[in-house]
Amino acid sequence: MLPAAGRGTRMGPLTARRPKPLVPVRGRPLLAHALDAVRPVVESGASETPRASGTAVSGAVVVGGDHGDRVRDRFGDSDRGLPLTYVEQPEQRGLADALACAEPAVEGPFVHLNADNVFGPDPGGVANVRRLVARQRATDADAVLLVERVPPEAARRVGVVRTDGDGRVVDVVEKPDDLPPEAHGARCTGGSGRLVQTGRFAFSPGVFDACRAVGRGDTGERELSDAISRLAREGRVETVRLRGWRRNVNTPRDRAAVEARLLGGKASGDPHR
Repeated sequence: MLPAAGRGTRMGPLTARRPKPLVPVRGRPLLAHALDAVRPVVESGASETPRASGTAVSGAVVVGGDHGDRVRDRFGDSDRGLPLTYVEQPEQRGLADALACAEPAVEGPFVHLNADNVFGPDPGGVANVRRLVARQRATDADAVLLVERVPPEAARRVGVVRTDGDGRVVDVVEKPDDLPPEAHGARCTGGSGRLVQTGRFAFSPGVFDACRAVGRGDTGERELSDAISRLAREGRVETVRLRGWRRNVNTPRDRAAVEARLLGGKASGDPHR
């Protein structure tokens, strides 16, 4: 499931005549880079309804907004062999709302990938998706989050993940002004900094109830972080550590940095934007 309804207001002239998912990155639409991460793990003999099982997926659901028709026109019913289904999010009310809109098109456990995150080549994109699906299947968790540790100043711009002494998620705090304290007994392995989500998840169908249950937060949107925190209180939420690199593409500077990184160059600026 890929939410792709964002208008990309911070992309400046790059989105003046196109929706954000179609912004070119190394000559291909931004959304195509997210699809690249799931295409190699497509399950043969897939069901008509996208789902995830074992370490494979059966297709992708793209949640579109105002310009969803342009995204559909560009990609059609499949992208290089990956079957695509389209769902409309009538209003932009946050990622939890986008995910809830996709429920009728999804069967069983599934992978959620934010369409504006670009991940490096393996051991990055595809390997991370396989590990998410495998962990969810092995643990029967309600959610598995792909996470990484970042400097505190970078953590304030994303969802901060708190875990307990057993490594299970306690809650997720979205873009906090003040970083919440580490949970009691939390393990801080893997270096300094704070643990944050990276925009890739494996979910059980229980996430849909959690998404419908959350109200609008301070941003006016229904935050996916709030739905995950609800799952953590009522069920089981696990983590998998990021392999490789990733970067959110929210500005022209982000796009330039990603293109340099994909070409083997050294990206300037904060890689965790």
